Amino acid sequence: MLNGSDGGVPSARDADDLAANGYPTLALAYFQDWRGQPDGVPASLNDIPLEYFFRAIDWLKRRSEVDPARIVVMGQSRGGELALLLGSLRPDLAGIIAFSPSSRVWSGIPAYGAPPAAMRPAWTLAGQAAPFQDTAFDPALPMRQWFERAKPIEAARIQVERIHGPVLLASSKADTIWPADTYADEIAARLRTRPGKARVINLTFDDASHLLMGIGPGITKMEVPGAGFTFDFGGTAAGTARARAAAWAASKRLCADL
Repeated sequence: MLNGSDGGVPSARDADDLAANGYPTLALAYFQDWRGQPDGVPASLNDIPLEYFFRAIDWLKRRSEVDPARIVVMGQSRGGELALLLGSLRPDLAGIIAFSPSSRVWSGIPAYGAPPAAMRPAWTLAGQAAPFQDTAFDPALPMRQWFERAKPIEAARIQVERIHGPVLLASSKADTIWPADTYADEIAARLRTRPGKARVINLTFDDASHLLMGIGPGITKMEVPGAGFTFDFGGTAAGTARARAAAWAASKRLCADL
């Protein structure tokens, strides 16, 4: 289980719920949250070696309580982007679950409170930058439009056609962070070109937040500590709760069917 651009360790409540339902879960941090937690991972989403995740997958495979043929990677937002990228690189993965995903690899994100700097890659492989693209940043426009106006770069497209197992996508048309619904449709269309019968489940909701991963109610707005402004993730509380419940149940079904 992988968080998005918030960093830190994914929700223990969500990981515990999966484990209680028979799915041993590794909630994996790969860079620090705004509080600088946890120790031992980079401070920001920049130059994260994909080999770090390969080692985590291999570690899971060696666990006695884990079936090595049924490893699923789940992520949200940038973590959904990452889950799909890992699926394209690791044919041994049994499935991918991507909440509010991207069809492309985006640039890294500076550390919280750091001054602006040249864009760096979010991910590296064998010491080289994974191809990425940047948004069409314009502070006068809503964030979603930064992504919608970005001209696609083919090299940054995630090669989802290489994913071997079933893929579950969950997105919202009301997402104000990025056009995850558009990305999910693009991903699903490419996945359906694969040979074989691996399933593609593309859940799209009309009135939900960007934050769809997990059990229970989700948040639609969040005040950024010390920044004096509020992030609006889109959707309504009721629509988000319904979407999260449906997507979480679908995630468990995908795992049960492997």
